Order: sequence, then C-alpha cells, then structure tokens
Amino acid sequence: MGGDQLKRILFKGDKVIWAVFFILCSISWVEVFSATSRQVSESGSYWMPIIKHTVFLLAGIFVVWFMHNMKVAWIKKLTYIIYWAGLLGLIWAQIDPRSQINDSARWIRIMGFTFQPMELAKMGLVMLVALIITEHQDEEGTDHNALKRIIIYSLPPVAIIFKENLSTAAIILLTLYMMMFIGRLPKGQMLKILGIAFATVAIGVTLIMSAPESWGNEGGFKQKVITWKHRVVDALKSEPVTAEDYVITNEQRAHANIAIASSNILGRGPGNSEARDFIPHAYSDFIYAVIIEELGLLGGFIVLLLYMTILYRCGKIAKRCEDPYPAYLIMGVGMIITMQAMLHMYISVGDFVTGQPLPLISQGGTSVLINCVYIGMILSISRYAKKCAIQAQTEIIENNTNIVESEKNKEYEEGL
Repeated sequence: MGGDQLKRILFKGDKVIWAVFFILCSISWVEVFSATSRQVSESGSYWMPIIKHTVFLLAGIFVVWFMHNMKVAWIKKLTYIIYWAGLLGLIWAQIDPRSQINDSARWIRIMGFTFQPMELAKMGLVMLVALIITEHQDEEGTDHNALKRIIIYSLPPVAIIFKENLSTAAIILLTLYMMMFIGRLPKGQMLKILGIAFATVAIGVTLIMSAPESWGNEGGFKQKVITWKHRVVDALKSEPVTAEDYVITNEQRAHANIAIASSNILGRGPGNSEARDFIPHAYSDFIYAVIIEELGLLGGFIVLLLYMTILYRCGKIAKRCEDPYPAYLIMGVGMIITMQAMLHMYISVGDFVTGQPLPLISQGGTSVLINCVYIGMILSISRYAKKCAIQAQTEIIENNTNIVESEKNKEYEEGL
C-alpha cells in the first residue's frame, strides 16, 4: 500500500482542516512545554506536565480520527444523548461537594478521572440547536416555533454555566444567536432577542455595580458578583497608576502585557519566554501572550489566521451540504471554536481577565478532547459534503448525457 493511498484511508475529509489541526497541535506541544515552567517549579516534577499534555494530544488525535470516520447520520442520533449528558453533568457538579474548587463547581469525578461537564454541555447545545433549526425549516427559513424550543432547551444549561463562568455563557449565547441568524429565524424574533439582550446586560451591570463589597467575603456566587464588579470598575478606570501598583494589583494582565511588549516581529524564540514564570496559568488562560513573546507578532498573527481558516473552511463546507443539519452544525462548531479563540486573544492583549483556554493549544484535558471532537465533526461533515458534490456532479453528467442521447435519437428519427 503506497503512502498516498494510506493517507487517503487514514486522513479523509478536508485536507486544510487536517493541516490546521496538526499545526495547532504542534504549537500546543511546544508552547505548553515552555509555559509550564511555573507549574514545574510548584509541583517539583519536570516532565509530568508535558507528558500529561502529550497523552491528551495523542488521545485527541485518535478522537479526531474516530469522529471523522463517523457518518453524519450517527452524529445526528447522538444529539440528545450529548445534550442530556452535559446537562446532568452540570447538575451533578452543583450537588456533589467534591466538585467545589475555589468556590466553583466546574468538575466532576468519574472513576478517578476529573471531567468538565461545561464543555460537553456546550457541544450538546450547538448540536441540539442545529437539529431544532433543521426540524423547523420551511420555504422562508425557520418557522417561529423554533425559538420556543431553543429557549426551553438552552435556559437550564446556560443558567448553570452563567453561575460558574460568565464568559463561557456569553460565548454560548452569541454562538446560538449566530446559528439562529444563519438559520433565518423570523426577523421580528431576532430583533426582540437583541433588545432583550441589551436590556438584560444594562440591568445586570446596574445590579452588579450596586452589590455591596461585603459580598466579597461570603464566597460562592456573591463573591463572583464582586469579582465582576471589580473587573467592570477596572475596565472603566481612567486615572493613571504607577507601573508598580499596576503589576501588584493586576498580576496576570501586567505580565501578559510585558510579554507582548517585549516581543518583536519574530519573538524571543521557542522556550525563551521570561514572563511565563510570572503569569499565573500561563499554560492555559494566557498562553497566547507567551506565544507572541516567543514566536513574535508574526507567530501571533499566524495563530489568529489558523482559527479564521477553520471558520472559513466551515463556511465553504456548509455551502456544499444538501441537508441543513450538517450545514448548521458545522457553522455552530466553527463559530464556537473561533469565538473562544478570539476572546482568549483579547484577554491576553487587552484589559479584561476571565478564564478561557485557547482551543487546541492551551493545556487541558476535557477542553482538548472536546475540541478534538469538534474537529472530527468538521471532517466528518466535509466527507459528507464531498459526497454531495460528487453526486450532484454525477447527476449533471448523467442529465447532460441523457440530453445528448435524446437529441441524437430525435435527429435519427427525423432522418428516417
């Protein structure tokens, strides 16, 4: 069996997506290895962080390969299973006392392994909304009954996720709104959603700003509200502060900004970051700052371009899908990956702090595997879209052949 034939068997689907996936995995391995120096010094184990990450990357590659061989019809049948598994996982994390870590209930333990149900719930929602929009298609787009079902299914998981991670809830809601926009829900409903969203944000910010500072000592959700309040105040603050005070009060942002400012076009080179030793969670929440410091502005731009390529390819593939479900699903998956990546990059270079890993690059277990499932879905749908294109082309050739045969028969009959 030749090398080209082996590649066609092992790596089916969109070749560009495969290339982007392996490039992101390579960047992840190098940059996580570099960014875990602080984690290594705290744990005392030099090789364990990168060995663990390597295992997850290898497992993720297998997940992509497994998912890209799965038919779209099978993925569609898994929609409700994944949705309910994610929702039950979120509820489990809320009631299991072992899930409480730093006043957050984001993890559940299964047979000695920890798992983040929030990631599974995100996937389930994207899949389910794609299915609902598909089931309510008519000649003008999506009928008005779809919105009611979307709200009913989205409200419970989003409410729980909102309690634990505001930025993740915002990414989900924005992704779902864009899916509904692409699915052509009635314009009146879309405008009402926008109005309600703006009103909710305005009321929410007002309530957060009026929260008493004493809540910060009570823990739980009240403490999160005070954290949000301080972030809003910091974002709106205009009075100058000394560099020393800024570093003391904003350790993550300060050292991330230092990492970016000390870079240049080509950067310091892989493994030569200085700010990584001072940035908490440099290997996850702020890894883009380390990437820019080590790979330069050019490297940072290439990483940005890779995520935009994923979204672009998803759009191209969606256009070739004959069935609406895979088209809406691939757009939802492409947008949730890209939006999370954009938010992470903004956090790394901006004045806002919230925990969002960089998809397929940041260190992590659940997030790495779930994002690999997303890539596998994209590749599976690309295989389906290619078959649709081949079938359409075959039909055109057959129709043209039939027309030619018909013309020849007509000429023959006229000749008689």
